[in-house]
Amino acid sequence: MSGRNNQDRFGAEDSSGQDIAPVIAEQTTSTLNFTVPIEEVDLPSKGQFYSEGHPLHNQTNVEIRHMTAKEEDILTNKSFIKNGTVLDRLLESVLVDKSISVSDLLTGDKSAILVATRISGYGEEYQAKIPCPSCGTIADFDFDLNEAQVMNDPDECALVQDGTITKTDKGTFLFTLPKTRVVVEVRPLTGNDERKILNTNKMRQKNKLPELALSDQIKSFIVSVNGQDDGLSINQFVETMPALDSRYLRNTYKLVIPSVELAQEWECQACSYSQVLEVPFTSEFFWPK
Repeated sequence: MSGRNNQDRFGAEDSSGQDIAPVIAEQTTSTLNFTVPIEEVDLPSKGQFYSEGHPLHNQTNVEIRHMTAKEEDILTNKSFIKNGTVLDRLLESVLVDKSISVSDLLTGDKSAILVATRISGYGEEYQAKIPCPSCGTIADFDFDLNEAQVMNDPDECALVQDGTITKTDKGTFLFTLPKTRVVVEVRPLTGNDERKILNTNKMRQKNKLPELALSDQIKSFIVSVNGQDDGLSINQFVETMPALDSRYLRNTYKLVIPSVELAQEWECQACSYSQVLEVPFTSEFFWPK
């Protein structure tokens, strides 16, 4: 009996002369394989303001991975929060193309990627506590991030189409100021420009100095004045520029630079005071309450 059982077990020939196929127990290994979803984010700039050779040159969108626990670890990293790099680190992690430098991203494109990343991680609802500037009541307000609007499409800018502004092949804009008739050339700011302004203000605050003046911020996006692109010429002009030209310059800049607008109407339930609120991009933006 035992010999027969061994023959059956190991596939030996039975008494009829027929081969008995070995019986092999199947072993199933349970492995959890999960592929992080990837989505495309439309760039407000349509890639038109990146120099040739840049990975986003003339690219209308960019791929990002959806947020995971790895990105949550980045958002809670105290060192990143303290030195102000937490959002840049987050973008570095979710961007599929690692050749893209976050510091080179135009601010409008960076904002669009941040909004898409937040929605992929925690949904489109963002709740913030708003103190009423009129009566002081603090109330919750729910921003709908799906209502974020891309502003100033570079292919549909009315000021460019009517000739008021000229868009150059370098990704800059030229226009004439109304009072001095000076031709200024401006460019979109990048994440690196924003960081320089932020670090300068932090240093000034540390030394008990006021934040950068409006004129200092204007200098950061002016490329040239009447064709002069040296820092001395730009500084001298900005510091003596008539207020009328300064206002026109700032307003025109806002009308041509591609961006994402996250402003929504808010009304205080206690006193009916209303105002337009802009969603701030901070680490708290990624932590729903």
